[in-house]
Order: sequence, then structure tokens, then C-alpha cells
Amino acid sequence: MLQSKNINTEMDWRSILGHTLEEEYNYAPRIEGKIPDNLKGTLYRNGPGRFDRGGRRKEQLLDGDGMIQSFQLLGGTAHYQNRFVRTEKYIEEEKAGKLLHETWSTRAPGGFLANLGLPRIKCQAGVTTVCRNDKLYAFDEVSNPYILDGEDLSTVGSEPVGTIDIRNYKAHTKINAKTGDWILFGTEFGKVMKAQFVIQSKTGEIKSEFSFDLPRPSYMHDFFETENFVILNLQPCGLNLGSTLLGLTSFISSLNWKPEKGNLLVAMHKSGTEKPIIMEAPTAWMWHSYNAYEVGNTIIADFVGFEKPDHFLGEDAAFKTIMNGSMGVAESKGTSRRYEIDLVAKTVKENTVATNAVEFPVINMSKSGQNYQYGYTSMGLDNNIFHSAIARVDFNDGQVSHYDFGDTVHVGEPIFAPDPTRSNDESKGWLLTLGLNGETGKSFLSILDAASLADGPVATLHLEHHSPLSFHGFWRAG
Repeated sequence: MLQSKNINTEMDWRSILGHTLEEEYNYAPRIEGKIPDNLKGTLYRNGPGRFDRGGRRKEQLLDGDGMIQSFQLLGGTAHYQNRFVRTEKYIEEEKAGKLLHETWSTRAPGGFLANLGLPRIKCQAGVTTVCRNDKLYAFDEVSNPYILDGEDLSTVGSEPVGTIDIRNYKAHTKINAKTGDWILFGTEFGKVMKAQFVIQSKTGEIKSEFSFDLPRPSYMHDFFETENFVILNLQPCGLNLGSTLLGLTSFISSLNWKPEKGNLLVAMHKSGTEKPIIMEAPTAWMWHSYNAYEVGNTIIADFVGFEKPDHFLGEDAAFKTIMNGSMGVAESKGTSRRYEIDLVAKTVKENTVATNAVEFPVINMSKSGQNYQYGYTSMGLDNNIFHSAIARVDFNDGQVSHYDFGDTVHVGEPIFAPDPTRSNDESKGWLLTLGLNGETGKSFLSILDAASLADGPVATLHLEHHSPLSFHGFWRAG
């Protein structure tokens, strides 16, 4: 494992992004500018907050104990909190004062003997967060989600959603804007890889639960959903179980990219009673989708696609080298792409909507699963994977507008907070983005007008400390 290191005294965000935040805070941040009067609610963020214990350090940016951050906005004021999710893993390692368990990129201490057999990765609850029926959920990609108190961020416990035995809930879920249904997805490795789904109504009842065999194993992080279908994107990334079973490699090191196999799309009706529709698609790596919707027998599905995941897989991948403060390999950039899926002919057409280097796509959630126009992302002007700008992509004409914070700043996923007084216009609202300033070594939350990005932030909340990379967020209005 890498040795623990201190923050670079030159205050380069590259040396801070993967640095543990030791403390839990609760205070009012300094406000620059004016928070819009109509912006009332709480932004929750989730990401890895602790990367090391006892002088030993995780090997990839994707590893680390989950840390929930909240920004409460009301009446022009703001309040900030952060707390670690008290997972079983966190509690055990906190008590021991050292790393005990294997994670996605890092094997457990003790060599191959301590890592023999199937991966025994414990949930870190450090990727996404969702508010649902007065519960704040924290997801990883292992076991059940954790539940937190939405006010003080204390950990309540861990529990499944529904009755189907989902061994490993995926980090990403969907809430359909028209029905209010919550769609959760999981996978199970075995002789044949299975996909598992739970669909919960907006009032909490289980509408359907189903599982089905996949035509091949594949690592997936996100999926598409429409009013009637869920669609999986089986990219050509499998797992070398041999080296993993022998305890020689971590889960991530065992993933192999085979672009010659192409992608397979699997569409399944939400009832779970129909046979899956399997279609071939061009090779692309997908972390995240924008949105998907139906037009007759055609599904339009938008996503960020890479030619290859060189930023993620390989000894010099940027996600690994950034832990030592260096940029590493990230030659392939994520671009905004669109699938046109013909469910009758079982064909897929892929088009590139915009060629800018983007990631962390989001939309106005009032359009989730419905026809829409705008997507919002982080964007790189000088770097393909670590970004300094926030962008809006118009899927009607491919036009991209953006605001760049400068090369001394890193910004992540923007979250769309609708303007409640103009809810009939999907572009009216604000983008909330968490950034890290390399010159000060501290983080900030910027609020931008979603329809006027080029004008820059209308308000910025300055934190008293840095925040490590935060993956995903959720806006709870009111």
C-alpha cells in the first residue's frame, strides 16, 4: 500500500484531492455574493473522506470511507456539516486504529493468504446519497445502503429496500419524474451474472421485484430507465476471477478491458415478466448516464462515453496516480453521446452530441425518464478527467455553454436545484458545485444560474478546510 502523506505545502489541488479530512465540522461558512431568495433546501454530498489509517493508504481515489456533507440553505443563510458514515467497516477500523479490510483497489493486510477466495469487500457507503420518504441513504456498490438522519447526519443503520435478496446494491438509483417510482439495481456474480431490480412507489410500496440472467459478465456502475423500461449497458469489462480468488490482485486490478467485444444493451420491461431484449452497440466505457426516455418503440438514452477507461484501469491510471499528487494517464475523454434504441428491430445507433471532455452528468430531475433538453456536467478545458469548469449541454442542437474556474481549481458534479417559482421551465434553477481551490487549499460551494453559466457564480460558500473528491449529491428542497 502507499504510505500516508501530508498535504503539499505548495497547495496544489492535485495533492489535496485524495487527502483524508480528519475532522467532522458543524458551522456557518463565509458567504461571498448573495444566495438566491428562492433557493431553500439542503444539498447532500457523498464521497470518500478517509483514505488512510495507521500510516497505510488506499491505492485509488475510488476507495475511502464514506463522508456525507450537507449545505443547508435558507433565507440567504447557509450551514455546513460533515460526518462519516458509521459503517461496520468504519467502526471496526476506527477501534483498531488501522486498516483491516480489503476494498476495491487495496487488498487487506496480510498478503495473499489474507485475501484468498471471493472478494470480501465491506460497504464504505461513499459514492451516492438519496433522500427518499424521510430517509437519507448512502450507497456504495456492496451490500445494503446505509441510512442517516437528514438533520444531524448521524448513522441510523443499514437495511435492504424490498424483499428480493440483492447482495450488492449498485451506487446509482433512479427516481422517475412522472410516476415517482424509485428504481434500484444490483448485480450478483456467479457462474452466470444476474441483474436484480427493486421498484418502489413514491409512497413506499414495492411495485415490482425481479432478477434475470445477463448474457455475459460486465462491470457496470449506472443504468438507464424510462417510463416502462430499464436498460443495462454491458461494456466489455470483465473480471479475472483466477487472480482474485488466489488473493493476488484487488478487484479493480482484476478488471480487464476487451474493446473488441463491443457493448451489449439489455432492455427489460419494468414488470419483470417479459423476456429481456439484447442488442449490440459500439464499444464505449460508461460511468454515468444523463437520462433516457421513450418515443414510440424507440428509446433515447444519453450518457458520457469514453473510448477506453485508461483513467481507471492500469498502473499509471489517473485515479491511482492522483493519490501521490500526479496526473497519470487519462488520454481518453468522456464525451456526450446518444443511443437511439429500436426495440422492434433490436438495433442501436450511437451519435456524439458534443465532443467536450465531460463527466458527472446530471439533469433537472423533473425530467427524469422524460423527454428533456439540457444536461449539466463538470468539464475539462485542459484535462480529460479532473475538471475545472461547469457546462450545460443542449441535446437539441449540441451547443455547450460553460463557466471555467481556472486551472488552480478542481470542481465536481453540479447538482440542479429547480427554481420553485418557474418549475414549468426545465432550465430555470441553479447549479450547486463543490470545488477545491489549489491556491488556498480549501474547498467551496458555488451557486450558478443554470441558464447563465458564463456569468459565473451568484454566490460562493467558503469552507474553512479542504474536502476530498465528492462523487455525487442530492438536492432536497424545502
